[in-house]
Amino acid sequence: MDNVLGWDDLERLFAGVADREGIARLQRHWALVEADEAAGRLTAVDAREAVRRQYGESLELVRIAEEALGRGEGVRYADIGTGGGWPGLVAACVRPGWEVHLVEPLQKRARFLEAAARELGCTNVTVHALRAEEAGRGPLREACGLVTARAVAELRVVLEYAAPLAAVGGVIALPKGSRLEEELAAAETAIGELGCELDAILPMRPEVSETVRVALLRKRASCPGRYPRRVGLPERRPIGGPVRRTGVIGADC
Repeated sequence: MDNVLGWDDLERLFAGVADREGIARLQRHWALVEADEAAGRLTAVDAREAVRRQYGESLELVRIAEEALGRGEGVRYADIGTGGGWPGLVAACVRPGWEVHLVEPLQKRARFLEAAARELGCTNVTVHALRAEEAGRGPLREACGLVTARAVAELRVVLEYAAPLAAVGGVIALPKGSRLEEELAAAETAIGELGCELDAILPMRPEVSETVRVALLRKRASCPGRYPRRVGLPERRPIGGPVRRTGVIGADC
């Protein structure tokens, strides 16, 4: 994809999702990312592509998820494997009425997220320096109306991380690339086992991405108490059989 988006393009594309103040906050976030060496490499995306791939795709995920939720305020939201803040901290910047929980196991990145949230005035953010399997057995269990995970793992693996956090009736929004159908077929057992149902597959608008689509799953029933399994098991022994080493779209954080 050749088009390069600028910050002004985001304001135009996401009118109703992010106002000028929100876009300015995202610009400050990018400046923090570029300046922070203590957190290590937060993204492998080139600066010229960062506006579209990190912020545009994150905002598009917020837009799609919000439409699926049918409301824009009072959302308790968890993002798994937030990395440098995409999409979780982006959502916090443009949705101050959301209660945002960022689950990030790497301590350096978790500290960066805490510092960035303070710097950006995002008082709606709580950072959980935990593995997803640990978060799924804590206070966030079945407590979130929206759960996302970007560039984390194969769909059936990430679903075992995400589904335990989603409240019954809640939405799980997972951006995926060209292998989405293959991953969904492999995840059929996991989807049912974890109390979920596939609601829709929605493409991102071509101005944002011509390849990324969002799998929207609805939590229809409580997760069995044995999920999530102990740390490492979802990836080593995914529900339904061995992991297919297909890679994931946007694995850039």
